Amino acid sequence: MFNYFFFMLLTAASITAAGAQVSILPADSLAFTANTKSAPKATFRQVIVNNQPFKSAYHIDTGNEAGLERFTLSYPIDEAVREGDVLLLSLYSRSLQSKKETGESFIELSLDRTIAGKYEWPPLLERGISFGSEWLQTQIPFVASKNVPRGTLSLVIKCGGFPQEFELADVSLINYQQTKKRSDLPRSIVHYDGDAPDAPWRKAAEARIEKFRKGDLKITILDSNGRPIPDALVSVNLKKIAFGWGTATNSKLILDTLNPETKQYRDTLLRYFNKVVFENEMKSKYWATSNHEQTKKVVAWLTAHEIPARGHVMVWPSWQHSPNLVRFKEDTDALDAGILDLIQDQTNVMKKQFVEWDVVNEPFAHHDITDALGGRKKLVNWFLAARENTPGVKLFLNEYTMFHSEGRGSEDFYDNLNYLITNHAPIDGIGEQAHIGGTPPGIEFIIKKLDRFGMFGLPIQITEFDITSDDDDFKARYMHDFMTAIFSHPATIGFMQWGFWEKAHWIPAAALWDRDWHIRPQGEVFKHLVSEAWTTHVNGVTDNNGQYMVRAFSGEYEITVRKGNRHLIQHTNLTSKGETLSIKLE
Repeated sequence: MFNYFFFMLLTAASITAAGAQVSILPADSLAFTANTKSAPKATFRQVIVNNQPFKSAYHIDTGNEAGLERFTLSYPIDEAVREGDVLLLSLYSRSLQSKKETGESFIELSLDRTIAGKYEWPPLLERGISFGSEWLQTQIPFVASKNVPRGTLSLVIKCGGFPQEFELADVSLINYQQTKKRSDLPRSIVHYDGDAPDAPWRKAAEARIEKFRKGDLKITILDSNGRPIPDALVSVNLKKIAFGWGTATNSKLILDTLNPETKQYRDTLLRYFNKVVFENEMKSKYWATSNHEQTKKVVAWLTAHEIPARGHVMVWPSWQHSPNLVRFKEDTDALDAGILDLIQDQTNVMKKQFVEWDVVNEPFAHHDITDALGGRKKLVNWFLAARENTPGVKLFLNEYTMFHSEGRGSEDFYDNLNYLITNHAPIDGIGEQAHIGGTPPGIEFIIKKLDRFGMFGLPIQITEFDITSDDDDFKARYMHDFMTAIFSHPATIGFMQWGFWEKAHWIPAAALWDRDWHIRPQGEVFKHLVSEAWTTHVNGVTDNNGQYMVRAFSGEYEITVRKGNRHLIQHTNLTSKGETLSIKLE
């Protein structure tokens, strides 16, 4: 059982504004529940504050506690919220001392939903804030993404991620219902480590992109006698970059030719993405009920458009995600055989359909089945079984904890990879999902983690990226910086998003295009980087030696040469090692 303590935090009066509004939190005090089991040295007390808009605050000292489980405060909200309601969360905070590198304190705010005693993800709001020694007011306007019944919502403050001492005051949550727009309300800018325009990591990342993502293309144009042709027109166009810009999809959207929206979906997919993963139909949970022939039709369609596909996923080792295996719960031999049969069935039916395949998914959080069978040694067996029918297919371990703060989750991922490699499992790649919430990992921290996991010598792929936030400005800035960090690192081979259209996305606010196909700010960032910044389309003329040289992004190229009435098209592949090409223009 958790140890609970109760305290009172005074709040200011409700914000006044024209139109209907409801103060969801009490105007005089909040009775928070504090979970101190994971931080027994943490303390909190009420203090008087002078010369501020509020009279008191709560003083919190995490007591040199720094662990995976954090000191948390929670307050149950006895109000209903409707989908589309516009709300404003506001509070003041200041740091007294902190062991964070920046010297700031840091907390995470969320509005959690609990239905019938069970936590429901995602939260209505999730946001992390940093603050220094001066009182800082943070104001977060947002729109409710769903209906929330009375008594199912809680304000949660996580405040013990590392040693720090700080104060909070004047916490308020106002529901303007649907009488205001979010843009009408004040908004605080979301910051994250590394977001400064002059952050040192930026120049280093650009240098790595230049070094690892580009190569020198040297073209010499000769006539039929082998003599150089000066002033020949040369057009160099990248047709497919040597990096995976991918997305999750499903067979229904690809095969539906009657709905005009699905045509736009397919056109958008073909224009901006060069790799695909099936979101649900290949998961073991849905394997028995999925139409595998439809999946194969989609793979054929993708192949015709030169887009490779990933398989996801053979084993998700928990009862929750493997209901077809629950019948073997009391018989470990049958359970072991059932998983191997499932792997064999999947790899037989879908043989030669995928270029990559996630063999095991999320073993850090989902390990019921692994535990029942004696631990992680079974991971090796599952990879060996997966290899039998998948020659040439890259096999991945897929997880979501690489970029978690220093602690058990990230280390567990690292240890599982180390165990698989040490025990000669046929693992070919590392899949990090990178689902980003309101408390994003800093950019330099991401690069540091890529450095560490890259030491295994296996390619790393971002497999399920999205950002859970309603703040378009934050999503756009973080999308740019995260993509830059990933693209710059020599260990990475791809960046896959878990969808791109609001009507086909498990987190609608994370989609790049809204339901009416208006591109969102983070979509503009993605579009700019993959279609403009990180591509090569250049024209020039050969010099007196018949040569034309360009430093270009690695990938597959179409080269067009013209001189007078002579014309020739040639294709080549450029790597970071460079390519020298001689073309005879007859």
